[in-house]
Amino acid sequence: MDRDFPATMKLGNGRTITGVSLYRGRMKLSTNKQYPVVYLGSNSTIHNPSSLCLEGTLDRRVVAGKIVICDRGISPRVQKGEVVKEAGGVGMILANTAANGEELVADCHLVPAVAVGENEAKGIKHYASTSPRAMQL
Repeated sequence: MDRDFPATMKLGNGRTITGVSLYRGRMKLSTNKQYPVVYLGSNSTIHNPSSLCLEGTLDRRVVAGKIVICDRGISPRVQKGEVVKEAGGVGMILANTAANGEELVADCHLVPAVAVGENEAKGIKHYASTSPRAMQL
C-alpha cells in the first residue's frame, strides 16, 4: 500500500516547504509564532557530528528554543530528534543528503519534525546560513 504523510513548514521568508512526518506528540508548535532555525554544519558535502545531530554534539546554548536542521545519516532518524529534544530544541528538520536524494521516510519523532528531500534541504540550509534571523513558522 502506498501512503503519503505530508507535513508542511513555512520559512520566515514566506517560502512553504513540504516534507513528511508522523509526529503526533503532545508538544505542539504555535502556528502564530516564528521559531529560530539553526544549522550546525555547512552547505558542503562534508558532514560533521553536530550537523548529523549525533548524541552529545549539540550545544544547549546554541539550540535551545530553536528548530534544528539535522543531516540524515550515521544514527537512526528518530534518535536525531531525541538528541535535539535533550539539547532543548523545539523541533527538527531532517535533511536528506546526496546519499538519500529525494527519498522521504515519515517517522514518529519525539519533537515536531519534518523530513525533506535533498533539494529542499539545500535551500533550507542556505536560508539558515545566509539569513541572520532565519525563522520558521
